[in-house]
Amino acid sequence: MSEAILAIRLRALGDVVLVTPALRALARESAGRPVEVVTEARYAPLLEGLEGVSRVWPLERSAAGTIGLARQLRSRRYAVAVDFFGNPRSAQLVAASGAPITAGFDLRGRRHAYRVRVPRDAPAEGGGREHASVAHLRLAIAVGGVVDGREPRVAVSESARPRAAALLAEAGVTDPSRAIGLVAAGTWPTKTWPWSHAASLARRLMERGRELLLLSGPGEEAANASLAALASGLRRLPPCGVGELAAVIERLGAVIGTDSGPRHLAAALRVPTYAWFGPTSPETWQPPGPLHGYWQTSLPCRSCDRTICPHWSCMPELTPSVAAARVIEHLEGLRGQAPALRAVAGA
Repeated sequence: MSEAILAIRLRALGDVVLVTPALRALARESAGRPVEVVTEARYAPLLEGLEGVSRVWPLERSAAGTIGLARQLRSRRYAVAVDFFGNPRSAQLVAASGAPITAGFDLRGRRHAYRVRVPRDAPAEGGGREHASVAHLRLAIAVGGVVDGREPRVAVSESARPRAAALLAEAGVTDPSRAIGLVAAGTWPTKTWPWSHAASLARRLMERGRELLLLSGPGEEAANASLAALASGLRRLPPCGVGELAAVIERLGAVIGTDSGPRHLAAALRVPTYAWFGPTSPETWQPPGPLHGYWQTSLPCRSCDRTICPHWSCMPELTPSVAAARVIEHLEGLRGQAPALRAVAGA
């Protein structure tokens, strides 16, 4: 039987980034013991070449793709299989691996696939909410993982960097080290900032001499066009894959906006960030360290985790004038820490 460990985290962008401390913990469990990871094909570039990950299995989102990959995994004869995702597809892959030790979150309808189970949610030490990365670490520890911190890390391939340079040039970004990436949308409608707010913020920051680059995903083309029309001079990143997005973000001076995957990607690349929180909690999703600031709504219903809301007041309450002031204060407070930070802070 192989001594390899199988880890599964299918999606989404921010969650794939935040599972990387747990992958390192699995790799440290036994020196030289290979860790192989299954993720959806679009996220594979972030993990390929990552320290401690010996192989990435890209999964296509189809029944045929799942069945085909399950057969390949079965032939690998893993010693341990860990499901960091916990949906029916990932549980199926863990069960199909044939590993004698399987682990996952104790979720209804999936727990039967795992011999080792841990709660999906647990209070943080000292009370409050647990950070998302810590839940993954608890699962890694349950199968012998050795933690070396919860700082996320991702890989940026050398082949993606020339493409990133071309994308920035196509967008019209003249000095990436001074440019700020802006994220207005969110995975959930309730996490999305009003487009008028985002346009007003962009105008205020551009008036202060900042170069703004809009970071967005598929399906946001019409909204992006409206936002660009409201904020003349706002640059828009052309459509690209996640690997190229990482290579773009690593060259930026900062990333600001909603609680989003690109922001977690920036944190993993040690790029400064600033975010505003409405329905999600900073306790769960705020990156650690002084490079990363945040602003949270004052409404008593904040951090509700609702994807649909009948009154949706939290994100509109976070006004662009205050957001601009907070972003500038945060970035200027980073002066002197590193050349790239001095540049984006306007030093």
